[in-house]
Amino acid sequence: MADSDVEDGMEKFEVTDADLQFPFNTNRRRQTKHQATYGIWADSDEEGEERRGFGSSGRGGKFDPHHEMTFVSHGFKKTAKEEAAEGEEEEMDDEEFMRTQFPMEFGARASFIPTPAPPAEQTPSTSSGTSKRLTNAEIKHAKLMKADKNLGSWEKHTKGIGQKLLLQMGYIPGKGLGKANQGIVRPVEATKHKGKAAVGAYARDRPSRIPIIPESVDSDVEEEQEFQKELAQWKKGPEGKKQKLKYNYKTVEELKKSGVGKKRKDSKASKVKVIDMTGPEKKVLAGYGAIGQQHDRPDEEEDVSLEGAKKAFEMRELEHNLQILVEMSEQRIIQHDRQLQYEEDMVVNLQHERDKLSGILQQEERVISRLQKVMDLVDSCEERSKPSSDDPMTLDECVQVYELLQGEYAEEYRAFELSQLAVIAVFPHIKQMLAIWNPIKDNREHIELFQKWKDILDNSDSRIALPDGTSITMYERLVWEVWMPNIRRTISNWNVKESDVIIELLENWLPQLPKWVLQNILDQLVFPKLQAAVEEWNPLTDVVPVHSWLHPWLPLMGEKLEPIYTPIRQKLSHALVNWHPSDSSAKTILMPWKRVFSQGTMEAFVIRNIVPKLAVCLQEFVINPYQQHLEPFHWVMAWDDFVPKTAMLSLFEKHFFPKWLQVLSSWLNNRPNYEEVTKWYKGWKNLMPERLINEPIVKAQFHQALQIMDRSTTGTYSQPGARESMAYLQNVEIQQGGSPMADRWAQGRQERQVAAPHVSVPTTFRDLVEKKAQDNGILFVPSQHRYEGKGTVYNFGPLAVYLERGVVFVHQADIWVPMSLQTVVDKALAMS
Repeated sequence: MADSDVEDGMEKFEVTDADLQFPFNTNRRRQTKHQATYGIWADSDEEGEERRGFGSSGRGGKFDPHHEMTFVSHGFKKTAKEEAAEGEEEEMDDEEFMRTQFPMEFGARASFIPTPAPPAEQTPSTSSGTSKRLTNAEIKHAKLMKADKNLGSWEKHTKGIGQKLLLQMGYIPGKGLGKANQGIVRPVEATKHKGKAAVGAYARDRPSRIPIIPESVDSDVEEEQEFQKELAQWKKGPEGKKQKLKYNYKTVEELKKSGVGKKRKDSKASKVKVIDMTGPEKKVLAGYGAIGQQHDRPDEEEDVSLEGAKKAFEMRELEHNLQILVEMSEQRIIQHDRQLQYEEDMVVNLQHERDKLSGILQQEERVISRLQKVMDLVDSCEERSKPSSDDPMTLDECVQVYELLQGEYAEEYRAFELSQLAVIAVFPHIKQMLAIWNPIKDNREHIELFQKWKDILDNSDSRIALPDGTSITMYERLVWEVWMPNIRRTISNWNVKESDVIIELLENWLPQLPKWVLQNILDQLVFPKLQAAVEEWNPLTDVVPVHSWLHPWLPLMGEKLEPIYTPIRQKLSHALVNWHPSDSSAKTILMPWKRVFSQGTMEAFVIRNIVPKLAVCLQEFVINPYQQHLEPFHWVMAWDDFVPKTAMLSLFEKHFFPKWLQVLSSWLNNRPNYEEVTKWYKGWKNLMPERLINEPIVKAQFHQALQIMDRSTTGTYSQPGARESMAYLQNVEIQQGGSPMADRWAQGRQERQVAAPHVSVPTTFRDLVEKKAQDNGILFVPSQHRYEGKGTVYNFGPLAVYLERGVVFVHQADIWVPMSLQTVVDKALAMS
């Protein structure tokens, strides 16, 4: 074909068979020049040579370890019996051939070794006169077939278990593995590679133990011999017998396994537009496949001399039609096989679906049976719960019904909210029992009954939804609808001053009450009663103090009583308007509130209502060394643990010590008995409480008295022993550690009075608020904004406040909220 194409010095433009085969078999290798020349008689070794190495001869046969590496599979030596059996057998498939020729016995395995392109050296064949080139794989296999004397020498250091196992399996030392000793003799040698290169990168660096004998026969002679050998297969033998032709037959099962007839995916080449110029006019085809669909017809322009070159029995159309029929038959067989498999799979799926539906049907039948039993049980309870029933249910029977529903029919109980059955079966019985119950007389009655039903109805399965979106348990509904009406009647008729009965009732029922029910009782029933009682309370006329019936509610209500404290403080302030410190009942009334009111609130109350009264008492107090009445002084000192320390020090500094020092000076000017003066000085010092005597202000006053006494003894006339008494008192002061501090205070007292304004204890509530603001670094000034009916409004940092009756009101969300002074300070610090 190649000779005819280039005939007359020109090449014909036509589509050849190779062009038609290439689009449908893109993996087909290109023909070499040798194959194009000799056709089927071409030497197959040449193609094998090109496939053995890492590149073709056209590229010089150079080894590239990174791009041209391949793997060669080694076979096994065959025995004479196996070679004889191979000649007699017909063609077998690959799976049966591997199973019969290479049994997977001990040691019979294929090894894949990366090899480079075959070297130029070749080993001569010893079995025939012609030489044959050996590949690296064959050389390595020959090396493995040689016995190794040192094989297993390492077992002298071990127990030799490997050698023992091999001997037990029939292994003969020095021979190959396998049943017929056809396996390798030497073990595969491990080679360590340097660096991180891929497998086969150092194949050329490996030393070869077997010397390679250079080939002495020319390659053209070998090719000629191979060609003559294949050509002899088409000729008669020396005895005139034709060689038996082998035909490949496929059974239906083999055809199914081979998958012939499957639709191939169109390659990219088949979608290329092709211009067909073989006919009288040019045609544009969709791809190479369109050319194959046309019938083969003889070329009109073909030379007449080529007709004689055709074969005598060439029938391409018939062969093509027969091939189509064969492929159609194979396709039908494969389609029918797939249809059969599909139908079988469908049968299996339908069987599984039938079993699944049968299980679902049985499950539904069981569910229907359970629901029928539950409906019968519920209908029975409804019938027996009617007032006209001849056999009404008891509470014990209701307990048994609920135990049955929650035990055996838990899913139905939860799904259909069967806990609501208690409304018609349980609620009427408990209502009837509570109708004659007096909670005040017997507050522990029915607790066990409610505890039993709490265990049954107070759980997540008994929870029901309300119209507003919230949910409660059936027990909470029982408490709210059955128990709460009696409690409302009891608290509405309850005397607030007898708080113990209701507190005891609530404490006994506390474990059985839901939290929101208890809060409702305290907020809606108890608090309004307490608030109304506080409004009616008069501290001047009521015999029972307010704290006796209000403080017992602190453990239950706590801060909820805070709104009641404001009117209580106001009433106490009005009661103290005409109070005198000689009346000790005021302290008795205020002392219980010291732990209830906050510290800031209590201090503000005392400074506003108690301190002014004590100041007046000290002002009226008469100091007489000759006849001293200490009752007013004791009245003031009785409030020492109640009045803040700063306020008490301010009282003594303003209203006691100036008068006391003046009396001492007058007494010393009249030549007194210094022993009496000393006793008088010590007596007043002992009257001072411990928390005040160590304060610098008090120490300074007593030290000033000592200085006055000392100056009186240094005059022209002094009594005997007076200086010694003064020296003794000064030494006592020094030993107590008070004199140095008093000296420093006395030295700087006048400077402080001139340099800074005198710091005094606030006497009004506004002064107290201003002092608190100064101590915490908060700006406290009148505001420019005015609010109707609120008087003067102040800016307390970022807050707007106004003061009324000793209470601070803070403006929040368009309303004025009363707060304690310390709370206002903390809020202002947090916002600034």
